[in-house]
Amino acid sequence: MFNKLIFWSLQHRVAVGLLTLLLVIASVIQLNRMPVEVFPELNAPTVTIMAEAPGYASEEVEQAVTFQIETALNGIPGLRRLRSSSTIGLSIVWVEFDFGADIYRIRQLIAERLSQIKESLPKNIHSPEMAPVASIAGEIMLLGLLSPDESVTPLELRRVAEFDLRPRLLSVTGVAQVTALGGELPEYQILVDPNKLIQFNLTYNDVIKAASEAHSIVGGGYLSNFRGQELSVRPLTQAHNAEDLELTVIGNLKETPILLRDIANVLVGGAPRRGTGSANGKPAVILTIQRNPNINTLELTERIDVVLTNFEKSLPFGITLKKDIFRQSDFISLAVTNVLHSLRDGIIFVVLILLLFLMNLRTMIITLTALPLSLGAGLLLLNLFGETLNIMTLGGFAVAIGSLVDDAIVDVENVFRRLRQNQMLPDSQKKNTLNVVYEASVEVRSAIILATVIIVLVFAPLFFLSGIEGRFFRPLGSAYMLSIIVSLIVAMTVTPVLCYTLLGGSQSSINNKDSRFIYWLKDFYQKGLKWALNKRKIVLSGSAGLLVASLILGSTYGSSFLPEFNEGSITLFINTPMGTSLEESDRIARQIEIQTSRLEGISSVTRRTGRAEQDEHVEPVSSSEIEIRLSPDADISKVRSSIIEVLAKTPSVSAQIGGPIAHRLSHILSGTPAAIAIKVFGDNLQTLREIAQRIEKELKPLPGIRDLVANREAMINTLPLTFDRNKLALYGFTPGEAAKQIETALLGVVVGVVNQNGSRLNIVVRLKGASRQTIEDIRRLELQSPGGKRVSVAELGTVFEENSSMLITRENVKRKAVISSNVDEGHNLGDLVGTVRKKVDPIINEYPGVYVEYGGQFEAQEQASSRILWASIGVLLLIICVLYNAFGNFRSAFLILLNLPLALVGGIFALFISDSPSILSNSLALFGMGNYIAPVISISALVGFIGLAGIACRNGLLLVAHYHNLMKEGVSKEEGLIRGSEERLVPILMTALSSGLALVPLVLAKGEIGSELQYPVAVVILGGLITSTFLNLFVIPTAFSLFGKWDSTVPPQTQAKKEIA
Repeated sequence: MFNKLIFWSLQHRVAVGLLTLLLVIASVIQLNRMPVEVFPELNAPTVTIMAEAPGYASEEVEQAVTFQIETALNGIPGLRRLRSSSTIGLSIVWVEFDFGADIYRIRQLIAERLSQIKESLPKNIHSPEMAPVASIAGEIMLLGLLSPDESVTPLELRRVAEFDLRPRLLSVTGVAQVTALGGELPEYQILVDPNKLIQFNLTYNDVIKAASEAHSIVGGGYLSNFRGQELSVRPLTQAHNAEDLELTVIGNLKETPILLRDIANVLVGGAPRRGTGSANGKPAVILTIQRNPNINTLELTERIDVVLTNFEKSLPFGITLKKDIFRQSDFISLAVTNVLHSLRDGIIFVVLILLLFLMNLRTMIITLTALPLSLGAGLLLLNLFGETLNIMTLGGFAVAIGSLVDDAIVDVENVFRRLRQNQMLPDSQKKNTLNVVYEASVEVRSAIILATVIIVLVFAPLFFLSGIEGRFFRPLGSAYMLSIIVSLIVAMTVTPVLCYTLLGGSQSSINNKDSRFIYWLKDFYQKGLKWALNKRKIVLSGSAGLLVASLILGSTYGSSFLPEFNEGSITLFINTPMGTSLEESDRIARQIEIQTSRLEGISSVTRRTGRAEQDEHVEPVSSSEIEIRLSPDADISKVRSSIIEVLAKTPSVSAQIGGPIAHRLSHILSGTPAAIAIKVFGDNLQTLREIAQRIEKELKPLPGIRDLVANREAMINTLPLTFDRNKLALYGFTPGEAAKQIETALLGVVVGVVNQNGSRLNIVVRLKGASRQTIEDIRRLELQSPGGKRVSVAELGTVFEENSSMLITRENVKRKAVISSNVDEGHNLGDLVGTVRKKVDPIINEYPGVYVEYGGQFEAQEQASSRILWASIGVLLLIICVLYNAFGNFRSAFLILLNLPLALVGGIFALFISDSPSILSNSLALFGMGNYIAPVISISALVGFIGLAGIACRNGLLLVAHYHNLMKEGVSKEEGLIRGSEERLVPILMTALSSGLALVPLVLAKGEIGSELQYPVAVVILGGLITSTFLNLFVIPTAFSLFGKWDSTVPPQTQAKKEIA
């Protein structure tokens, strides 16, 4: 079949040329249309359900709301994980489904199940609502609205943000949600004076009824025939300002109207807050923008920027819009640009290698043609499979750059050599040039196809990865494999046509002699090879010794999930002790924010404390998140050290340091923004708290533990109110009625909404602030019985202080406590988790009914490593079968696979060199002379070893396959080994050097934004190619001379009998 493809291409050269041109045009068009993202879509389909339960304590929220929602949703088809958090006044449930599930069908199923429990939920809670379709990784921008000179009030700042900027942003196609945090959300407040109620003999219900009627919309009917027309009557009863509300009549005293202003203060004030924000130490409103799934972030950011530019023109005096807090598009642009630069530089290295070895402009042009065609066709196929242009797909292309010309190199070099040999023949024996090109292409066809099959097979384990690691690396594998397959097709179609066109038509295009460099190289290699064949035991034992040494070295390495990202910014999480008020948390966090903003290398600092309305993050008021934007030339390690020094001055807080994108990835993995998540499951909250405290105490002294946070489920002070049922019955109260009056007085009740110049302001009735400051105020609070009698709360029951849970978290309908930690520099994830397990497991074993799970990045790393290992074993067996089928014996198959351990040597040593802060000191530390810092094998490095296996096998295959060709020609074993190795020297060196040097830009890009995931891949492949190529040229011929089967009695075979006109 493949011979026919080559034959057809040479017969229809014009058609091949036109199809090639069409491919180039289509690729250029599609490149401009492909969505550009930082990463592939990582989030599993997730639906967030929120239910507001004003005034409810955490345990009441859990039992009355969260448990019912979980029970209704548990067992829904495709459910992957069910998580929930219950805190004061709020229940949030995250429902995660398998990758590939239809998010809109899922939402329909959830809506149906929620409707079934609607009647069983408490009447005074808000109905559960699904958050818009978005993802944690979809937070694309943070904005800040502030008044630098603080001349604008927090009320006005929030009004502009909530009712002007937010609606504009939500109108942008692709924006899923915009949440605002900070300032004061304006509302009309009717603050009742309880003493005035007593004075005028009024009740809260009287106030609520009057306030409701002060702003209402009713129909007035119509006049059916007024002057021949029908006119509608419109009673304009809406209130437009506080004065309208104040003049509302609530009752009469001796025929004198009692107005709302007589018993209450009516004003526009700030709603009770659960969060606040600031920028560079100044109060600010922080807006978080989330995109819909499968939306091009760069295009969406451009649309948002247009809206922001127009908005800035209409900003009131004294207000500034801060747009550079966090912009995912900046990271995407810089990351993609860096990878593209590595791609460009890799191509330059490939060109230099071709020029050095071929010393022929025409052969170089033919070979280089494979690059744009393979990349262009690869882009088209990726788009067909629904992939975006991101740093993983681009990374796949960057890693493949050198290998894309390998098939063309082998084909061109063989055609070039055969044309040269044909020229040296007498005219009577010379063949038709077209036939020479065809026969030369067919001669190497089997080896090229077999090598491509092996490369495709070795990348197969990436497609066995599940979860976030699979979402990361499958696109890289897809880009690599598709471009390699296309390069094979190019080598069998376009390359032969170009060889005939550019090399076959002119005798001057074929140089009958090798260049001086090639001649010197072959001479040097021949001498070395003859020495190796005479010293076979030394060569093989030396190689075995290197392998053993590398395996011993590799056994000291640690493991991790993904390399650390350089995002150009830092996210700092701060937690004050549970129960700390919003005002105190704001004060402490602002101090840290101001001190941090003065550090060298920091350009801006923005803070969010608590949570925003409509926000799906359950953050208590004691929690703060600080976004720190770094200067372009900042040293991130020094900045982190400086931040740690600042935090040390505030010992009452616990903190975690991460990155905006990295912490969102951790959230996706375990729901916790940390590398290690220890999840302890049980039924008793007190037991879970006790275990969490013990684990925290055990782990705190461990080397490598950083940002340890435990027991967010801590106890806080609450004020339970226990009613005396006899007293309630005496005064005619039901418990619910008494509790409702207390809720109305303290929390307030919304009685209407005022539409005012585009703003929708709630009208709220609640007790005056001065009358709800202490426990005594609550005890003095008077309630009105159904019989009209006034009774204080103290007469009906007891108010006292008691500890209660601040936050209750659950997973898969089971309560849990979470202890989280990051990994300090100089330590690795795998070893640290092993130590942690030894400390934690004995504690868990002391408590019946309690169990532990280890989540976060470690869980993903462990699962990914296991899957890659077993899949690789299966692929290795499959490769052996393929090689056996190709060569007819296991000896040749195992001799080709001998390149794998030779490549492993270089990969292991390369990781040691790249990961050691000091190569000399780390080398000495191996022998007990210093502190050894173990290099780390991440999933990226494992992917590098996978890619290395395929490339290394290709070189061994080229050598052994040529031995078999010479064997068929009847060449003796001794001559065949030397001649075959020499004839394959140039293509092997060219393919190895082009594959290796194309990765040098990625290796040199260490620490650059966007190169973090490709860097370990490039290091392993480059290091492995260095050793495997050098050793391959000597070890495989030596091993073949000892173990290879050479049967030179096989009659020569003619391969290409077709004549091409």
